[in-house]
Amino acid sequence: MELELRHLRVVCRLSESGSVSKAAAALGISQPSLTAQLQRIEEAIGGPLFKRGPYGVEATPLGKHVLGRARSMLADMDDLVGSSRRYTNGTGPLRLGAMRTVMYGAWLSRLEEVLPGREIVTQVDSSCALLTDLLAADIVDVIMLGRCDDAHAPPCPPGVREQTMVYPEPFAVALPSTHRLADHDEIALSDLAGDIWICPPAGQEDGDLAYLRTTCESVGGFSPQFRYSNLDTPDIEQLIGAGRGISLCAPTVREIPNTVVRPIRDHPLTWRRTLRWRTDHTTQSDVDLVHQAFVDTYRATIAENATRRPWWTTHPGSHPTVLDPCG
Repeated sequence: MELELRHLRVVCRLSESGSVSKAAAALGISQPSLTAQLQRIEEAIGGPLFKRGPYGVEATPLGKHVLGRARSMLADMDDLVGSSRRYTNGTGPLRLGAMRTVMYGAWLSRLEEVLPGREIVTQVDSSCALLTDLLAADIVDVIMLGRCDDAHAPPCPPGVREQTMVYPEPFAVALPSTHRLADHDEIALSDLAGDIWICPPAGQEDGDLAYLRTTCESVGGFSPQFRYSNLDTPDIEQLIGAGRGISLCAPTVREIPNTVVRPIRDHPLTWRRTLRWRTDHTTQSDVDLVHQAFVDTYRATIAENATRRPWWTTHPGSHPTVLDPCG
């Protein structure tokens, strides 16, 4: 079998996802089909590219070599396709990348209303590092991120601008309804020293895990115990409801069965919701429309979810600051 670009994308997606099942879902194929395809790719290259570890699949030394070359080749091809679009006439589709969020469907519907007749092509992922890579490679035009502070977050690539939509967005903590602190109005970070934490759904390159660990150590006086990783939001919600651990959550989080959401005292952990976009073929007016559609959806989601919680009105410091676009 001769290797093609689509085979390289399979290898890269498998590495980014960390598991065969997640990579298969992202690629829209069955898990057995992906496994068979990977075997053919490995036969063509001459050795195994991945090995199974306790947290999913990990690249072998050969796999790391292939991934490095594959990413470079795919970036060159994406740059060729993307740069060629600048020589075509007319307004092309808006290629939108976004992190997974409960607001996604409502935001997209609102965006289609303010951009009538404009095709919107979307790509969703849990990792802001991966979305930033897609933006740098000119695969998407605009990305929506929920990211931690600048010291841990993936930096903006050259030629990319960032615009803040929500900041600060204080994290709350989701606990099993049977948790010893479930009846408290707010919880000190140090009170969670003995708990099992569920890792954020994004990859390590996002910085969320390092941010949580650093804050727990510096503010709470403990190093968090992590037992679960590489999970999607539904998996995390099920584990919390089953009493298997606790997790950070945004104030927009929906009601989760057998789970309570409580603010963290003094708000030591915050997020920033931002847009990043390429300045070469995305206008500020388009960015502002995307921004306004998002914050309108965000406010509606807060009103639907957060305001129903008993502590919401008595803890104004736990409320996010929502910013409309300037100009």
